[in-house]
Amino acid sequence: MHETVEKSHGRLETRCIKASTSLNEHLDWPGIAQVLQYRYTYKNLNTGEETTKVHYGRTSLTPEAASAERLLEGRRGHWSIENKSHWIRDTQLGEDASPVRCGAIPQVMAALRNAALAVLRFAGVTRIADKIKYYASKPLLAVNLITECF
Repeated sequence: MHETVEKSHGRLETRCIKASTSLNEHLDWPGIAQVLQYRYTYKNLNTGEETTKVHYGRTSLTPEAASAERLLEGRRGHWSIENKSHWIRDTQLGEDASPVRCGAIPQVMAALRNAALAVLRFAGVTRIADKIKYYASKPLLAVNLITECF
């Protein structure tokens, strides 16, 4: 078991993961090494309202390869990727709304979106949404940014 407690964004957040091998022999799941219970509780410090969410999972990683602490870090890291890449690609670059659906074009467009985000991050941009709007109205500056990165 591993637990973290953080105070941020006006709330107190508690994350706890329990990992066990005790159910493995009862499960018909190839390669299972551990089952997981993830509990996330957050308390709004202004209103006192508390919410708890519980998720269950499984992994092929053994306890030696992935302790409860490492599994919790991995879960948090997944959301970092989701927030830094997928969310921006969808909300700011309109990936899900794109009408492009045939052939290799969707993969090409995804690669171009990823390249644009990489250039912005390489240039030290932290507020991606603001810079996307800024460069959308100044395409020549966007081209200059690309040449500065290489």
